[in-house]
Amino acid sequence: MTTGIVAAVAGMLVGGLLGGPRSGFSGVLWGGCLGYLLFAIFQLRQRLDEMQQNLETLQKRYREGSPEKQREAARPEPVRAPADSIIDLVEPAEELFISGRKEPRPPRFTSPACAPPPETPPPARAPKAPSPPPAAQAAAPQWLANLVSGENLLVKLGVVILFFGVSFLVKYAAQHGLFPLELRLAAAALGGLALLSVGWRLRNERPVYAQVIQGGGVGILYLTTFAAMRLYHLIPTAAGFALLVVICTLAAALAVLQEAPPLAVLGSAGGFLAPELASIGSGSHVMLFSYYALLNAGIIGIARFRAWRGLNLLGFLCTFLVGASWGGRYYRPDYFATVEPFLVLFFLCYTAVPLLFARRQPEGARGQLDATLVFGTPIVAFLLQAGLVQRYQYGLAWSALALGLFYLGLATVLFRKAPPALRLFAEAFLALGTVFATLAIPLAFDGRWTAAAWSAEGAGLAWAGLRQERRLARGFGYLLLIGSGIAFLGEAGRPTGAWPVLNGFYCGSLLVSGSALVTARFLHRHGDRRASWETGMEALLFAWGMAWWLGSGLHEIAGHTIPAWENGAYLAFIALSCGGCGRLRSRLGWPLLDWPALGLLPAMAAFAGYLLMMGESHPFGQGCYLAWPLAFAVWYAILRGDEDRHPRLPAIAHAAPLWLMAGLLAWEIDWRIGSRLMGLGTWAMTAWGVVPALLALLIVRHGKRISWPVARHYPAYFGWGSGPLVLFGWLWLVCANLTQAGDPWPLPYLPLLNPLDAATLLVLVTLAGWYLRMPSALPALAAELPHRELRAAFGATVFLWLNALLLRTIHHWGGVAFTPQALFASRLVQSAIAIFWSLAALAIMTTATRRASRPFWLAGATLLGAVVAKLFLVDLANHGTVERIVSFVAVGILLLVIGWFSPVPPRRGEGGAA
Repeated sequence: MTTGIVAAVAGMLVGGLLGGPRSGFSGVLWGGCLGYLLFAIFQLRQRLDEMQQNLETLQKRYREGSPEKQREAARPEPVRAPADSIIDLVEPAEELFISGRKEPRPPRFTSPACAPPPETPPPARAPKAPSPPPAAQAAAPQWLANLVSGENLLVKLGVVILFFGVSFLVKYAAQHGLFPLELRLAAAALGGLALLSVGWRLRNERPVYAQVIQGGGVGILYLTTFAAMRLYHLIPTAAGFALLVVICTLAAALAVLQEAPPLAVLGSAGGFLAPELASIGSGSHVMLFSYYALLNAGIIGIARFRAWRGLNLLGFLCTFLVGASWGGRYYRPDYFATVEPFLVLFFLCYTAVPLLFARRQPEGARGQLDATLVFGTPIVAFLLQAGLVQRYQYGLAWSALALGLFYLGLATVLFRKAPPALRLFAEAFLALGTVFATLAIPLAFDGRWTAAAWSAEGAGLAWAGLRQERRLARGFGYLLLIGSGIAFLGEAGRPTGAWPVLNGFYCGSLLVSGSALVTARFLHRHGDRRASWETGMEALLFAWGMAWWLGSGLHEIAGHTIPAWENGAYLAFIALSCGGCGRLRSRLGWPLLDWPALGLLPAMAAFAGYLLMMGESHPFGQGCYLAWPLAFAVWYAILRGDEDRHPRLPAIAHAAPLWLMAGLLAWEIDWRIGSRLMGLGTWAMTAWGVVPALLALLIVRHGKRISWPVARHYPAYFGWGSGPLVLFGWLWLVCANLTQAGDPWPLPYLPLLNPLDAATLLVLVTLAGWYLRMPSALPALAAELPHRELRAAFGATVFLWLNALLLRTIHHWGGVAFTPQALFASRLVQSAIAIFWSLAALAIMTTATRRASRPFWLAGATLLGAVVAKLFLVDLANHGTVERIVSFVAVGILLLVIGWFSPVPPRRGEGGAA
């Protein structure tokens, strides 16, 4: 019942406030009536739905009874006459919640046909479900009896209209001087006393009726006393407040004695409305706030004995929202000395009310947290405080600090001395104290606090909604968490403080991030309380919080770091953030923390790509020479910590850091050599072959000596790690030997003893070592590879290198330009190639004969055939030159030697030599 009355009174207040600015006091009257009726219709619809559900439940239970009951249920129900009017259907169902002395009335029927059939007591049987509480059993017949009675709606509406009428009458008479002043006020007071007297006499016969008119009488007495004291000054201030104390005490005592929430709600609503309805534009704000303090004292007194949430909410709304709209002009620095004490008093009042409400709950519900008052009171008070201290430097920061310390102290007291049922309040106050104490930092340096406060409020609402299983509160909290971040971004263009970290933008961003992450953590811990529509909310809020954490940190680095260290600071911040998530993952057991932790490796690769796109000359500049080792150390620490949780991490997690390390080192060495000493291009480009080859050779030769991580994950490091490095080294070898002249400046050129040939030899040794170790390291892969083709490819690579070596020697010693056109046109090159190929064919065929390898011998013969064809097709036309003569003589001698020492090996199954 209390909730229904509060809703109706709230509708009346909202309608009056909306209608008053447009049409004056007539607008207040009609707006209030319209608002009341709209809320009454809304409640009517809800009650009809509840009645329908209860009726269906009763019918189902009735049909599950004995056969006699089933036969009775099958009979057609008598046709009931329609209700006399819509008023007959508006009997409030909230009477179910009134506990007190009541005499039920017999139901009223419009025709004999409507009379219910005589009830036959059902046979005794075991109940299938626990019976409702005795209070509900006693209230159910009364509610059914009151269903066709519309007196409560008429009484409530009549009392509201009467109260407005009396207030307008007092004001009108004061403005026009129609009657003596004392007579007007005495008549109004006698009317209020008459309502109280009649209500008290009818408290047993018509309890709801009596409570409503008593509430109206209390409101009229509030109105009359306040007008006599403030407007007309007929009684001294001390005497007026004494009378108000008496009225407040009387109203509280009547409400508590009669268990009458309507009386308390209507009386308090009238008291709060009295200053506005009776005001003629003059008066002191001190008296107004003192009057409100007195009304709130009555609400606290009632809360000490009764848990009437509707009355608490009414007092909160009227004190802060309605009171602020009427007295808002006083929440300014000019009135700080006289308004600040009342704001503190109201704040303390509605901090205590939810605690009293929780202590007065029944045994099963004791400790219930009223989220509206617990979280709404500091937010509203903080907003009003902002208006009072707007001219004072750091005024809002000191206010936030004081509020945070107050809540932290209150939480400490509750943790130590409060019963376990109030532990939820201690946790809520601890959260609020932490939030406001944290909020004091950005407020001391910047003015961005609204969005941060919204974010904190959203986290509080989501937390309370999870603890109390309130979906609406959780949904509103989620909207605040996302909306606060968007609103905060809208303020990104404003100037921020000059201090790094301790500035409004960064601290506010941390608050937005922390609120989202803490809420995501709550969702993880209370996963069994989540609804189906909240399935992805934990991941969404976690991603939102991490995005704010990383984005705000990078923004702070960009704004407060010197350029010489900027890139290194970026990478270090990302690495430490991911490492912190990995550390917390093991402590909190929160699976979502794996994503940012394991995301460090892609972030490192993306950062390397960022350096390339930004045109950075080398990867270790701007402090990255410290950040890259830190990032790799953090990554391997994450891998070590994740082995227990994820023993089968993909091999790429171990192999990719090796690739990235090889690329960064090669890039850095290339830049170091090329930028420090001009003309060392050959020395610089060898880094791209040497570094991958050395890392791969380290894995091949000494990997099993490194206990972790290489030896423990040797197949991953050998196959996925060193395999691509070896392949890259082979591609570099081919490209370098086809395109590079191999200038060893400042050293003279010597075949084999130059940087390019030395790097090529290292790559070839690595290729051979990797291939020979593969059968033992990766037996499954070795069984599937085409070994003959691989050996042929290796031989072709060696042959390519030797040809390139010959060409580079001719270039440096013979003065032939290292271009395809010049080399092809050079007779020296052609003769040298012919002799070299013939020697190579001799070596190949001789070796093939000794090993009885016919395919190998045929390869040498093919090479020799190419030389002979070249001699007869190209060199025969120019046989007069010395080079051509030398070519013919040398090739002829080699053919004779080959024919003697390298006969054709027999085919398999044939004996002897061909």
